Parts: sequence; structure tokens; C-alpha cells
Amino acid sequence: MNSANVMLSYDFLAPAELVFDAWVNDELIHKWLFVGPNSEIVNTKIDLRINGKFSILELDKSNDEYIDHFGKYLEIDRPTRLAFTLSVPKHFPGETIVTLEIDSKDSGCELKLLQKGVSRDVTEESWKKMLEQLKLTLENQ
Repeated sequence: MNSANVMLSYDFLAPAELVFDAWVNDELIHKWLFVGPNSEIVNTKIDLRINGKFSILELDKSNDEYIDHFGKYLEIDRPTRLAFTLSVPKHFPGETIVTLEIDSKDSGCELKLLQKGVSRDVTEESWKKMLEQLKLTLENQ
């Protein structure tokens, strides 16, 4: 696998605080993160502090397989910045770092996502789908 960086920018009508919380709030995570027609979140554990760990367990319903996504928080500055390590042994070896920057705008905010050291083609498409799901989730809050 060729390692690359994935950088995405996405505009939301929701306030920065709500977009930030969607990444660290159990209830919101269950509605959008790693959620699709064939997958759902079945368990989350979040210890929101520097070096605190998280685990998000996804059920892939197409083959009844559980996929764990886990890591630890590196930076927490609500509502403007969140950085964390991410490991998903099912999808890629080792650990990567995801950094989120959220800038408030007149109407809503802009989210900038950077993930280092991953396969760009697969990862970028996955994030685009998830961010679209996040947008739909926040519009229905």
C-alpha cells in the first residue's frame, strides 16, 4: 500500500461546536460515523482527554463481522481542533493520525480533515461518504 495524506474540506450549516461534538459524543457518533446501508455502530467508549482512548465498534452486516476503530486523543481544543491516532487493523496496518480543524463562518463552519499515512483512493472516498452522512445527521438535529 502506498502511504499518502488525505486532505478534505467540508462546509456545514451547523455551528462549530455541534460539528466538533459529533466526533466525541456517543449519541451523535452512533448516527453517522462508519454508518451505512451495511454497517452500524454497536458500541463506543470515549475517554475525552489528552491521551484518553476511544474505541468505536462497527458491525459489518454484510458478513456479520465486527470492526474495531480505536486510538487516543492527541489534541482537544473545542470547538476548533481535534487530533487523534487511529488504528483499524481490518483496513490498514499500524496507526495513522487524523487532525480536524473547524473554522466558524457566518453561517455554520468549515471542517478541514487531514489523515496521514493511508491509502488515498480508499480513505478519501470513505471520508467523503461519512462527512455527507454527518451533514445529513446534523441537518436533522
